[in-house]
Amino acid sequence: MSKRPTTLPVIVDKSHLISIGEQLYSESVELVRELVNNAYDADATRVQVLVEQERLAVDDNGSGMDLEGLKQYFSVGSPLKRLQGKSALFGRDLIGQFGIGKFATLSACERFRVSTRKGDFSATVAFDKDDWWRRGGQVGASPGGQSG
Repeated sequence: MSKRPTTLPVIVDKSHLISIGEQLYSESVELVRELVNNAYDADATRVQVLVEQERLAVDDNGSGMDLEGLKQYFSVGSPLKRLQGKSALFGRDLIGQFGIGKFATLSACERFRVSTRKGDFSATVAFDKDDWWRRGGQVGASPGGQSG
């Protein structure tokens, strides 16, 4: 009998992610609050919120994300903000700490797009909930362009 250690994957059913988000963020105002909080944590000094019948857009002048930042954004339960404690530019106390705010967007929106720039890096991630289910929980980022 082998004494080699066995590794087991930790698996979370995608439906639980949506259910958790729906329970935590049942009001649309909570979605807006989460998006504005993200801008604050990114040292934004300007946040524009546009509300239309079937569309919500949040635009800010925060620090943006590079590829690692995008990976962190789409990682559920990321400890990054908790470990950082303060924002990079203004030293603000970070509002997000548990890596679960993205549940607000995941549960409230059938589709959303994240566009970001940081230094020479720019990317757009287009998230479609139906496509996400078909891909087994994966999304792709396209540097400087669209993705799905």
